[in-house]
Amino acid sequence: MNLTTKKQFEACLSLSSDNHYLASYNGLHFNSVFQPIFDTSLEIVGVEALVRIKDRWGNPIRPDLYFNSDEIDIDEKIDVERLTRVIHIRNFSVSQYRKKTLFLNVLPSAGEFFADDSETSRLLARRLQELRIDPEQIVMELVEIESQNTKLLSHGLSKLKSDGFKVAIDDFGARASTEERVRLINPSILKLDRGLLLDYISGDKAALLHGISLAKEVGAQTVVEGIETKEQLDAMLELP
Repeated sequence: MNLTTKKQFEACLSLSSDNHYLASYNGLHFNSVFQPIFDTSLEIVGVEALVRIKDRWGNPIRPDLYFNSDEIDIDEKIDVERLTRVIHIRNFSVSQYRKKTLFLNVLPSAGEFFADDSETSRLLARRLQELRIDPEQIVMELVEIESQNTKLLSHGLSKLKSDGFKVAIDDFGARASTEERVRLINPSILKLDRGLLLDYISGDKAALLHGISLAKEVGAQTVVEGIETKEQLDAMLELP
């Protein structure tokens, strides 16, 4: 099944008693939560939308295991990603963060899909307009999974940029989020993997500093992921 029309998407959606949008697809149930992103003055400048998945019996499924599973068809993953994007945007539009920036995860396969699928872009643009959300508030965040066609991926993300969206590379320094991908995509934002932060704190500073230098070279802002202690925060605030 490929979700392509508003009617198909609507059939998968429901509204909770507290007016929170949920989705169901192939026996799975999806919810969205928002993780704040802070600037150096500790003000919330945006949120990353994260999906929570449960099976038909209510058991949680880790999103990373779901999207990295070789047993799940790629078309299903793309449908689920697009469906969860719908609930993320709707929930964002009625949240306290609606004037901030929204980061949405994008599978490389879905990024490639944008290259040849104008209807998806049109549906997304119409939905944002209906909800009075500016495309510039949306950051399409490319996750660290391998791409099957880097040329299509680059073209698809370029189309998103031309439509007013920002593009980010997620988890730089992990798996396929490499310097090569950064130079291919030329993102607006480079999110540095938490592993680089932990290495930096333990004394191995080279990888994180390289990521910051690369971001400056391509004109991207940086986000350091996974800051959890005052020591980590103070170290990052001291960076040039």
